Amino acid sequence: MVEMHHVVIAWSRRIAAVLRLARCSPSRRCATIVAFATFALAHASARAEPPQPVPASSVSAAGPPTPMQARSPRLHRYLSRELAGSARFLDHGVVAVSAAGGYPHRYRTGAAIGLLDHLTIGAQVHWLPGQSRPRVAPQLAIAFYRWRAFEMGAVYDRTLYPPPVRDLDPGTLSFQRDAHWALAAFAVSQAWLSGGFEVGTVIARVRDPSRDDADDGSNFAAWRVEAGGGVFLRAGTRRWGFTANMRAPWVAAELAFDLRFGAFEQRPRGGWRPRGFAADRDRRAPTR
Repeated sequence: MVEMHHVVIAWSRRIAAVLRLARCSPSRRCATIVAFATFALAHASARAEPPQPVPASSVSAAGPPTPMQARSPRLHRYLSRELAGSARFLDHGVVAVSAAGGYPHRYRTGAAIGLLDHLTIGAQVHWLPGQSRPRVAPQLAIAFYRWRAFEMGAVYDRTLYPPPVRDLDPGTLSFQRDAHWALAAFAVSQAWLSGGFEVGTVIARVRDPSRDDADDGSNFAAWRVEAGGGVFLRAGTRRWGFTANMRAPWVAAELAFDLRFGAFEQRPRGGWRPRGFAADRDRRAPTR
């Protein structure tokens, strides 16, 4: 810094000599020398000062990288890409709880978790009068392809039926009905809507037509494999939504509401407001 001061003084004397030969007034010579000296000293001080630490408030809002982001950046980018709110598949690290009412189960509750954007594991349960314990049915969904507007995969679940009626009437089934669905699912999404169809097979426990009813009015059951399918439509966001489902030939229909929370997801938090809806704060302020 001392050496810089000597350089500034030497250059100031030279500038003064040049201005004297140019016959400038003393006031102009003084102002020119002061301006040059101020600029030179400020520049030298800025170069000599050590860099200041960045305050914590100016750190990016994204915060420090997650363990997955540091360990597998490519996987993190894949699991943080933009996806539509799906009716059949959950995002990685998302836990969903749901409640539904419909036929034939009357009501059900459920919970599921998504892994790697392609695997969804869950269960649904109901407990009706006449049942000695809750009836539980597993749920499994595998997505083969997922993107913003289209997704396809396979799903497996079961229909929850009420308990059998114990009476002497052979017209009422005396065995516990059951139906296992193995379906391929295809869906398209746009903004806050996601809908599609399912097609596959259903294995159902039905009344055995080859055997007569027993004397006490009870029926004999048999397993039957048939082609099955259905349609579904979900309206909502990444965090909540209403889903309507309907399947045949063994009719099952319901309207469900689900809430989805991020447990260890890689995508940003939020997503409670439907996309495509304009709010007052979304409008650009007038310039004049």
